[in-house]
Order: sequence, then structure tokens, then C-alpha cells
Amino acid sequence: MLDKLNSNETRYRLRIGEDIVGYAREIGRTRYYSKDQFWWNGAIIKHNQVDECIGLKDLNNRPLFEFDIIEYAIDGGRDRIGCILWEHKKEQFIIKDLDDISLDIPFSVDGLVLFASEDMKFRAHLFAQPDLMHALGVRDN
Repeated sequence: MLDKLNSNETRYRLRIGEDIVGYAREIGRTRYYSKDQFWWNGAIIKHNQVDECIGLKDLNNRPLFEFDIIEYAIDGGRDRIGCILWEHKKEQFIIKDLDDISLDIPFSVDGLVLFASEDMKFRAHLFAQPDLMHALGVRDN
């Protein structure tokens, strides 16, 4: 079963550098803010970095965002590790495999979502790994 977030809203993780300072969600033209993703209001949270939520959750019901490092499964157990990135050419989120960086796996193909929540588990934040970001050629801006 796939746990998708509300398709009528877009969520964001707000940061100052490597520090997560809160979250935002847009519903229509209205933006709400939260420090914990539980209580939301209109008070703006100061930030200088924004990571978009991909619209899926992991097996622990945690929303996944770009620049998250996750364990994921292709066949069977979660035996692979990758990071979530935005693919500009294809205009979609992908998993960049960290064992084989030539492997870019889309989350969906022709509208068919390829990963269930049970197939993914959050591990770390890519933005807290500057050497890995550099090795992958990823910029955080």
C-alpha cells in the first residue's frame, strides 16, 4: 500500500544551513508553517534553504524530502542506499543510488508509483554530508 500525502498540498522542509528550523505547507495560495509538522499557523519561520517533500512517506510514516538519504528496496529487502534528488531534465524526483552513482531510479513511471512506504526508510540528510554532496556533484541551493 502506498502512503501518499494530500495531493492538494505541497510541503517543504525549511532550513538555515544544515539546521532544520521548521516546515511549510501550501494549500492553494495559502502557506502555513510549523516547527514540528503537528501544529500549523501563519507565522512565518525564517529560513534560507527549502527542501520539497516528494509526496511519499517511509515505513515509519515519515514524509520524505529531497536531500534525504534512504534505505530502499528494488527486489525484496531494503538492501540499497540512495539519496533523493530532483532530476531537472526529467522534472521528477529520483533516488540516486550511492553504491552505483550511475543508477538514477525514478519514483514513478507513467503515473505508476514504483515504491511503497515499506520499501523506504529514512537514514540521514544529504545536506549534512558535504563530502558526499561534492562527490555526487550536488549543490544545495
